Amino acid sequence: MSTSATLSPSGIPGLDNVLQGGLRQGHLYFIEGPPGTGKTTFGLQFLLEGLRRGERCLLISLAERPEEVAVIAASHGWSIDGLEVRDLVNPHEVHSTALFDLSETALDDRVQAALAEIDSLRPQRLVLDTLAALRIYSDHPSIFRRHVEHFRSKAVELGTTLLVTDEASGSPELHPRSLAWGIIRMEQRVSDYGPSRRWLWLPKLRGQAYVGGYHDMRIETGGLRVFPRLEIGRSTAPPARNDLVSSGNASLDTLLGGGLERGTSVGLIGPPGCGKSTLASRFALAAVERGERVVFYAFDESLATLRKRALSQDLEIDSALASQRLKLRQINPGQAAPGELARELAEEVDRHQTQLIVIDSLNGYFQAMPNDPMLNLQVHDLLSYLSAHGALTLLTLAHPSPLNRQQGLPVDLSYLTDTVIVQRYFEAYGTIRYALSVMKKRYGDHERTIREYKIGPGGIDVGEPLTEFRGVLTGVPEYLGEHQPLL
Repeated sequence: MSTSATLSPSGIPGLDNVLQGGLRQGHLYFIEGPPGTGKTTFGLQFLLEGLRRGERCLLISLAERPEEVAVIAASHGWSIDGLEVRDLVNPHEVHSTALFDLSETALDDRVQAALAEIDSLRPQRLVLDTLAALRIYSDHPSIFRRHVEHFRSKAVELGTTLLVTDEASGSPELHPRSLAWGIIRMEQRVSDYGPSRRWLWLPKLRGQAYVGGYHDMRIETGGLRVFPRLEIGRSTAPPARNDLVSSGNASLDTLLGGGLERGTSVGLIGPPGCGKSTLASRFALAAVERGERVVFYAFDESLATLRKRALSQDLEIDSALASQRLKLRQINPGQAAPGELARELAEEVDRHQTQLIVIDSLNGYFQAMPNDPMLNLQVHDLLSYLSAHGALTLLTLAHPSPLNRQQGLPVDLSYLTDTVIVQRYFEAYGTIRYALSVMKKRYGDHERTIREYKIGPGGIDVGEPLTEFRGVLTGVPEYLGEHQPLL
């Protein structure tokens, strides 16, 4: 009798979040994907989770021998003691007759042998690896479909959760996908540089809510790990506080209309070397001083460089790190998948109640999503998720300057963020100086002035509004008044 109302946890971190619980007992699932995408690892991980729960588990191997299965398991640090493994790699000796083709007889022989093993053990979890090894024996879609129906019927009869791996290659007629209760598709893409990117998605899942779309995936020692796509509508976060966050600098807070609102996102934009990271660090350390948790993601420079620069500006970064309220995280864009990064950021606010997040820089974050046409939407969803949890997110973004070759901004920062703070160079009295202004603030008022600032001990020192200059935004201002002292 089927127990289809019961869900079996997959044992794969993150996948049950996608499945909204697990896989239904008494049903057939196809695990599809090209060679090398992790189908066998998926099956083993599912079976070992069953063993951990005291269930009877059976692997029927049609592609690897038991000793090869043991090698795969050992590479992940797993023991398959207690797992029933049946080797049907070698065909049974059969003879051609006048009525049946040899391949047809071999297919029937293997299917009957597999069904006999299932009847004998009556497993609660069963993996058949792989359907492609049976397909080579049949050129008749109706006959092949009937054999797959035997496996499905047996799973329903015994209440067994049955996973069948398949490459899903060749003629579509030989892929009886309509028999499956659900299909999990695994894919990978090799880029010009760095590791391949892996993901999975569900083309089909009956009678069960699930998270649609692509979900990044990683194969590492210990098995598969899935990073579910963020769903903004499912957020159960408490309402964000509306109080203002201070930078710790009175002049800067005045420019910002008192500070930055919690639960918003802020873009710090400017050419390289104008102090975007320093400004972000000033907000981060002010939050630490208030007893808040801060995480700083560095994409463009090493943590040693970030710390050295902070110390040169008398920013108390070491004491913040010692308090464990500041976490520095260095990210290599060539090694990180966008879904993995988004899930890690989500866990910061879900699990650790992080109040301030710095992404330095957004340019580096984008390198983790090369050639992604949905870049704006992915980042927008991430920032919306963080905002819904009351976190203040600061993102630095370098725009074109004489120091880089960037032809244009990779995203629309005004669309993504609630506040935009612009930093720039300008020339005055024969020297290069720095100007700061708030170009946009979605919530609350702010100064419409342009202020000079300089970087020194304590980070950023913000001066008075540049009221007697015209054209500061162009970088070559015109002085209109009497001599005005600058910083």
